[in-house]
Amino acid sequence: MNRIIVSTVGVAALVLGLAACANPEIESKGQQTEAADIVASVEKDNEIAALLPEEYAEGFTISINTDVEPIKFVDSDGNIAGLNPDLLRAAARVLGTEAEFEEGTFDGLMPGLEAKRFDVIASVADFVERQTYIDFVDYLRNGTAIITTTDFAEDEITREGLCGLSVGYARGTSQQASLEEIAAECTASGAPELEINGYNDTGAGILSVKSGEADAFWGDFPQMAYNVKKTPDTFKIVYEEQKSILGIGIHKDNTGLRDALQAALLKLVSDGTYDALLEKWGLTDSALPGMDINSDISMEG
Repeated sequence: MNRIIVSTVGVAALVLGLAACANPEIESKGQQTEAADIVASVEKDNEIAALLPEEYAEGFTISINTDVEPIKFVDSDGNIAGLNPDLLRAAARVLGTEAEFEEGTFDGLMPGLEAKRFDVIASVADFVERQTYIDFVDYLRNGTAIITTTDFAEDEITREGLCGLSVGYARGTSQQASLEEIAAECTASGAPELEINGYNDTGAGILSVKSGEADAFWGDFPQMAYNVKKTPDTFKIVYEEQKSILGIGIHKDNTGLRDALQAALLKLVSDGTYDALLEKWGLTDSALPGMDINSDISMEG
């Protein structure tokens, strides 16, 4: 059987401007099992598998660039889990291949693709400037969101509505810059002060909301949605922005592989696997089922 070797790297790469967070807690175990069952139900499509170029008879390499739950994380058993690896495992099954995962580093990710040391990179933000030598199959909307406890007075807030609150962020993220800007605006307008608190990781920030140390936490949308999915009686999302899309990248010279992988992903859309995996990981609102190549989507908050 052909093999897909998947190399994973840490979020310290900052390609998405996100911070790593703690691994999922024990209650997510059921989601992992259910997602694995969904993947296992996918069957090879001979017509689509025939699109895979002959030179990949011995398998090809996929690298994943993020360990942000629920896109990708390492579970308590040391296995790589999450939406992205599940989707890639399912696509591999459509192509009659098998996905294997191994660790890598982000700083060699796109240079490695350019040099053709491997063939595919996944969960990379699809920016126009990256399309010089990469074609992206875009599969997920990405953005940021603010999470509060369910007993927070408002179900929706605006940026101006943050004045007077205590809001956390993971240090070094784009949310930090946004909160610093809003805090200055609150002060300039004479509104109540916005207190902002930096945390080393998203997990600590979310715990600060749960404990009442902070009113809210502003983090990556998939992470916030995942926590609401896990514990809907505890958390809710009160503000969100959709600003970018995530794509699976293939070298522009490799159109055969690109088209085979796109066809496999579209099959997962048509047979319901894509929607089922999004549902299991709490990312239904981030769906991008067109699987377009280099889609020119402008996402505004």
